[in-house]
Amino acid sequence: MKLPAHYFRFSAPTTLSLSNVALVGLWGWFFGKFFLREDRPGLLVVLGICLLGGTILSILVFVSPYSFVANAPEDQIDERELALRNRAYLKTVQYVVTCLLLGLFGSEIAEHRGIVVGPTVFQNFLLCLMISTLIVPARCLARWDVDVTGEDAAAMEDAAQKL
Repeated sequence: MKLPAHYFRFSAPTTLSLSNVALVGLWGWFFGKFFLREDRPGLLVVLGICLLGGTILSILVFVSPYSFVANAPEDQIDERELALRNRAYLKTVQYVVTCLLLGLFGSEIAEHRGIVVGPTVFQNFLLCLMISTLIVPARCLARWDVDVTGEDAAAMEDAAQKL
């Protein structure tokens, strides 16, 4: 696979770390907005940093080698990468469906408790879901690569001890 020049050459652990921090920042911003009150102006600044940081890190993950594999045409990747990409797409669909179901149940529970869930809450939810969905395939590919690398290192260490 030939990686275009405008992609960052992050390693698997780096891509995984960036995507984890991005997801925490994005969803932290979404859930943190429920605790905003006029007597907590500092929280608004923290939440803004969470959103900005999560978005920037998502962009960095989106231009990583793992994102290239996740979004490359079929003729640019081999069969192993294609199988991993399809598996990552399945995990992404599962992620989206799970988030949508949790959002639906959460809004229903909130309404039964008398909490009004307005359109801005849904807009924020969909914004987090959209941005995070863009990086989930790359995150899955990086996680699996880290797992394989860890298994290879353990196998090599066991073989070295036997010698």
